[in-house]
Amino acid sequence: MNLLAHAVLSPANEKIRIGNVLADFVGRNEKEALDAEIQEGFRIHHLIDQYTDSHSIVDRSKARLNGFQRFGNALVDVFYDHFLTKNWTKEKSVRDFTSELYSSIKEHEQLLPDNCNHIASRMVEQDWMNNYGTIEGLTLNLGRMESRIKFRTGRTVDLVSSLQILDSNYLEFEADFREFWPQLVGHVS
Repeated sequence: MNLLAHAVLSPANEKIRIGNVLADFVGRNEKEALDAEIQEGFRIHHLIDQYTDSHSIVDRSKARLNGFQRFGNALVDVFYDHFLTKNWTKEKSVRDFTSELYSSIKEHEQLLPDNCNHIASRMVEQDWMNNYGTIEGLTLNLGRMESRIKFRTGRTVDLVSSLQILDSNYLEFEADFREFWPQLVGHVS
């Protein structure tokens, strides 16, 4: 699951939620020195990722991504966050929920390493999580992922064109999400 799902699947504790959302942006060597509650968020993040990445429903979604198998986990995570916004059931709107999360991140930024803070600031400024709700927003988020891959590896990838597969299999991806989500919630609870 991607950022929004990690936030939703966190307990109400702000620091745990921040750790769960930002775990992928903190270096391995930096994690042990951080606040214990943020570290608990990292633990939950990895629990979610392990369950998701080995689940047969997620495998079914990844199988549709012809030509994108190398990035299947990341793309399905993004697609599922899209469907999380489309199937939102919380009392607060997605926008209100993410606004509260963004405020928490800003409030606790002194607890995070500099590189993580830089990414978290961009996440808040560019409103990454609310972008999952639209195809235009998905295009922006996937474009940012392409840039990070290029920066880290020097390789150019075209993840945005995977949205054509999402479009042509939209109902199937959504059905996968709707079947998988309650199972993931049950696993994390």
